[in-house]
Amino acid sequence: MKASQITAIEFFNDLSSPYARKRFFWGFVLFAGICVLLLYAIETLSLSGPLHDIATAVVVDVLAGVLIILAFYGLYHHFIGPNRGLSEVSVTRPQDITARIKELPSGTKYMFWGRSGSYFRAYPLRELDRQARDRKLVTDVEVVLPDPTDDRLVKSYNDILVSLGEKANGNALLANVLATSISCAVTMANNKYLRVRLFYSKFLPAFRVDLSEGGAILTQDDPSKSALFFESGSEFYEMLRTTIRNEMNVSREVVWENGLFVGRVLDEAACDESTLEAFGLPIDDVDQMQQKVASLIAERQHRYR
Repeated sequence: MKASQITAIEFFNDLSSPYARKRFFWGFVLFAGICVLLLYAIETLSLSGPLHDIATAVVVDVLAGVLIILAFYGLYHHFIGPNRGLSEVSVTRPQDITARIKELPSGTKYMFWGRSGSYFRAYPLRELDRQARDRKLVTDVEVVLPDPTDDRLVKSYNDILVSLGEKANGNALLANVLATSISCAVTMANNKYLRVRLFYSKFLPAFRVDLSEGGAILTQDDPSKSALFFESGSEFYEMLRTTIRNEMNVSREVVWENGLFVGRVLDEAACDESTLEAFGLPIDDVDQMQQKVASLIAERQHRYR
């Protein structure tokens, strides 16, 4: 794909964003409504002579223009649609990130590479679990998280939290990694159609990647910042998939006793001493960590609201 294709800007393709489409559509609908009210007001005021004719003609022309724009845009998207060749890589507005991520769990393969996995365990993992049950299709999920036993990663993670204006008490990374790990184990243990592989990496990424057969999205820490979406099968999509696969190859794959999680659900009771210790991570204060992890699993707090 040429650089000119990436940087090309088309008015209608810019409206491919759901957020932009809503603003565009309702903005012009509101404008059309105002025109109708003005016409009603002109008739109500009983204007006569040239003033009435001029006011009516201006408002009618404006209203006609608004309706033509809406009609043309509707026809364009119905018969032509956005040029997919220009959108192998597209910027996703902050307002559209959640919708984009929610569209990804729709196939039988899903890869996640991030830090805490707070949003992953709150929605994509649960949606993958539901779809695998409903469709009775084996679904493979691969998750890469930073190793919470590495002091360098713990410090870097706490620094990120502070920069975002969030609290960083103790080993916040350990609590989040355990919450995501338990969520993965519980989900797989109680769904024969779901296969989850979990890896602890010695790298703390400055981004998160969600990748499925529907595409890939690369997001930042700050939910107010834009993300990048990569169309499935594109050069950049394959690059991301290969990068995640390479990181998995140099990371420690986590193995746990599946029977510990059978019959459990994703609530506070899913976290106890046995499930906390199932992943081979050292825990200084089990009781305190249990409270933190149980709260993270049950409350499902994340940045993408």
